[in-house]
Amino acid sequence: MLRLVSLVLLINAAPVQQVDQTPPAILWALRLPALVTEARQVGVDETLVKGVLDGLRGQGLTADEAAMVMSEEVDAVNAGEPKDNFGGFVHQQLDAGLRGRALAQAIQAEHQARGIGRRGGHGPAKEGKGKRGGDKS
Repeated sequence: MLRLVSLVLLINAAPVQQVDQTPPAILWALRLPALVTEARQVGVDETLVKGVLDGLRGQGLTADEAAMVMSEEVDAVNAGEPKDNFGGFVHQQLDAGLRGRALAQAIQAEHQARGIGRRGGHGPAKEGKGKRGGDKS
């Protein structure tokens, strides 16, 4: 009985994710295969997709970080960025030492500076919205 009460208290004490928070890392990681498929579907050459994934893995990025990067790159292609440039900026930023959220934010800022993609995007500082995320607003 004491274990049951403890379990109920533990469940009730667990924080509930707010709607406006960034999805947890595991949700980003689960998006990675779909993002890779989407990159292929929009016409990015298989060699470029593999090159980006190999680069991210070689630099020690986790699956959730890789998904954030892939999301920004796919958004750029969907917004009209040349497909043969897929991952070019990413490799420059990896070589400069950026990782994780800082990397995804740098990619998003570069895309905004070029006038491509959506303002706010799917990046790690925002809730996943639109085509691949939660709320469709």
